[in-house]
Amino acid sequence: MKYFQQTHIDIDNTKTQPSLALVLCMFATILLLGTFSQHAQSTGKIVKWKDDKGVTHYGDSVPAQYSGRESSEISKQGITIKRNTPIDVQAQALDTAKLEQVKKDKALTNAFTNANEIDLARDRNLQLDLVAIEGLQLQKKNTLNRLAVSQSYAKNFTKNNKPIPADLSAEIKSNQALLAKQEQQIEQRRAAMESTRQRFDDDKARFITLKKHNE
Repeated sequence: MKYFQQTHIDIDNTKTQPSLALVLCMFATILLLGTFSQHAQSTGKIVKWKDDKGVTHYGDSVPAQYSGRESSEISKQGITIKRNTPIDVQAQALDTAKLEQVKKDKALTNAFTNANEIDLARDRNLQLDLVAIEGLQLQKKNTLNRLAVSQSYAKNFTKNNKPIPADLSAEIKSNQALLAKQEQQIEQRRAAMESTRQRFDDDKARFITLKKHNE
């Protein structure tokens, strides 16, 4: 084992004694280098990241709560060998929306050759709802007739100071409920027609824009 002889040199201590801040800085550097060495020996890599307060940390891996932040991987020699840039969610969503629009535009131009074909397709789609509404309106008319007859009977019983039979009251309530349901279904069909018109109008406007752009 080799030993080094310590040579005492009498120098003015007031000029050579290191300050407390310098000593602490040297100690922190030695501690950090020791930490690097331990991580490098155990895992072969050191990961560097910052927390919410901007404080830099080192470890084997980035904690889950900081996985979306920028980080870097350092080699045993302290050289940065890989940088992990956080994903820009907003930009990614924008790119996805652009890609979807390109697909829709392609499908639109492949499906139609001119704007008139879009109008014809709209009318075909509306026809189904129109037929359904006509059927519901006929059912509503029949329900109104049955309800009017039942209410007329009930009015006669009331006029003669007689109680309305239970089955008649039940029939009136049943027709009233059926009438409300039929009216709701008619409104739903009308709303569907309006949505269909709007969808085809938007497609037509987009189709015309694409055609002008390609001319």
